[in-house]
Amino acid sequence: MNYNSKHIGTGVLAGLAAALLASGVLVQSGLAMVLYVLTPLPIFIAALGWGTAAGLIAAATASIAVAIFAAPMVAVLIALTSFIPAATGAYLAGLARPAQELGGPKDALVWYPLPDIMFRLALLVSVSFVIVGSIIGYGEEMVRELTGAMIASLLASDPQFNASDDFREMLQQFLLFGLPAIQAATSLMFLTANFYLALRITERSGVLRRPRDNWPATLRMPRPALLVFALTFASSMFLSGPASMIATTFAGALAAGFIMAGLALIHWRTRGATWRPFALWLAYFLLIIFAFSALVFLVFGLLDTSRGAPLSKDPSQNS
Repeated sequence: MNYNSKHIGTGVLAGLAAALLASGVLVQSGLAMVLYVLTPLPIFIAALGWGTAAGLIAAATASIAVAIFAAPMVAVLIALTSFIPAATGAYLAGLARPAQELGGPKDALVWYPLPDIMFRLALLVSVSFVIVGSIIGYGEEMVRELTGAMIASLLASDPQFNASDDFREMLQQFLLFGLPAIQAATSLMFLTANFYLALRITERSGVLRRPRDNWPATLRMPRPALLVFALTFASSMFLSGPASMIATTFAGALAAGFIMAGLALIHWRTRGATWRPFALWLAYFLLIIFAFSALVFLVFGLLDTSRGAPLSKDPSQNS
């Protein structure tokens, strides 16, 4: 891994941009929170366009900047959930090997498959949120306090509100098990969106070495992800306490990966069809309005675990 002035300069600038976007979580205004979603984008761009060294420098710079201007603990939490996954995803996207090693042509490179990148990002996001949960002490005691605070807020806004024991228990169970899964799932989706956007930006800029992936055709989860998802989902159902929370976090992130794979499959299967715009509009409308419709796309994703990788000409073979 070579570090030159271009890598350092690009990494520092990208890191400062990521830190600025991350400030949205502190400001907590509507626009600032939207910008916070784009926090991984500069790191993805730096790593995809200028190499892993630039991505690592960007992640380190962003973490240091947030630690200085906010707080060290805030920097750790954002680094775990945003900076590190972005740098890792871009690193994986930049890996390639001679296609001849896999039985392909001798003058070509085969790049790290998109399904494998998605699987590893899902695992990394899950691990990150488990670590974050352990750092902040997320568990039954914190959830009880959070439940009490939320109910008190509801009572303050509506004195007629009646918080029954069943409602309190349902809210507590959701915060204890549902929230970790939702956080991991949404984090992976936002991370994937930034990854896609960074690939397009660097491709248009002419600095992307990786050949263009056909996302509708190749955005899938690999077969090993099926086993891990089944194990974590079953564990979340039959275990209790912290073990169940951890399993739920992993199952949530992996489910998000399969849901995105299901959506990509619909994009791929409807290509060329005259009714495609209506089908896509309906799919996203149902997904946004009716959350349970995500189960349909989850099943689609589970049924297709194909695994493809892009090829490019090996520059070392040029005569």
